[in-house]
Formats: sequence, structure tokens, C-alpha cells
Amino acid sequence: MAGDRVGEGAARWKAFVARRDALVAQMEMGVCDGCDGCGLRCMDGFTVTREEWGAVRAYLAEQPKEEVRRVLSQEKTVPWPGAEDTGATVTFCRFRDLEKNNCFVYPARPTVCRLFGHTPWLPCPIEAVPRVPSGSPELWRDYGAFERKTFAAWQAEDGGDGAEKILPDGRQD
Repeated sequence: MAGDRVGEGAARWKAFVARRDALVAQMEMGVCDGCDGCGLRCMDGFTVTREEWGAVRAYLAEQPKEEVRRVLSQEKTVPWPGAEDTGATVTFCRFRDLEKNNCFVYPARPTVCRLFGHTPWLPCPIEAVPRVPSGSPELWRDYGAFERKTFAAWQAEDGGDGAEKILPDGRQD
């Protein structure tokens, strides 16, 4: 019985990803020519599904260990841009490469990252996207039906011990 539910959950996720990827294929990405406006909004603490967590871990396992270590060891809590004198800080996503100003896990990025800039409530920060594809409200509603946790919560559930135990083979960064 439990195996049936797992199978149903996997089938639901697979169908969702197919719909998400079809929506992403409708996006006007030509305006995304290296601008890092979205990346400056990649904050820590957003939620992802277990499948997305697994995809990120699998992607990281394929990357050179020293590159994974370099990105994950960067200090992600930095002064708030433009408010450095106030002491305000911001914590970027653990996978944001602050040295290269990009997403280290871009090919495996979660749904929220794929849709950022291309939905009415997560608009392009420089207003360069001329139109958003239809279907994003329904996709977001359906995404909300999946269990989601932060990367840190999935890591803890998977046996994280406070260290950055991210990689599936247990390599420490």
C-alpha cells in the first residue's frame, strides 16, 4: 500500500515536471542575456520538493569537488546592497556563486528559480520580459500541493549534522 502511494507521488511529480518544462519552453528567454537581476534576489530560506533537493544533490555529485567546496564555503550573509552603513544584511542561497555572480546549480534549479521573472508575482526585476506565459497560476497552485521544505530542512532530514553534508555520497564540502 505504501509503495502504491510512493508510485502515485512519483507519477504526480513526473506529470508536474512535464507541465513545468512545457511552461518554461514558452518563456521569452531572449531577454535573459546575462543580466543578474534575478540572481540578486536568490535568497536563502525558500522551499523545494524532495525531488528538487535530490536533483540538486545529484547535480552537485557530478561537479568537481573543489568547485562545490568553493561555492558552498563562500560567506552568503553579506551587507544589504546599498545599505552597507546601516548594518542590514542579506543571506543569499547557498548555491549562489557570489564570485561568479551566477547560480552554481542552474541546470538543476528548482521550480521557483525556473519561473522567477516569468510570472506575474515574481516579475522580471528590470522589466525586460515582455510577456509571461499563461498557465503559471495553475502551475503554482499545483506546486503547492507537494511537500516542500528548505534545503537546510531536507539536509537535516537526510542526516545532515550541521556540516554542509550536501552530496549524496556523503562527501563533505
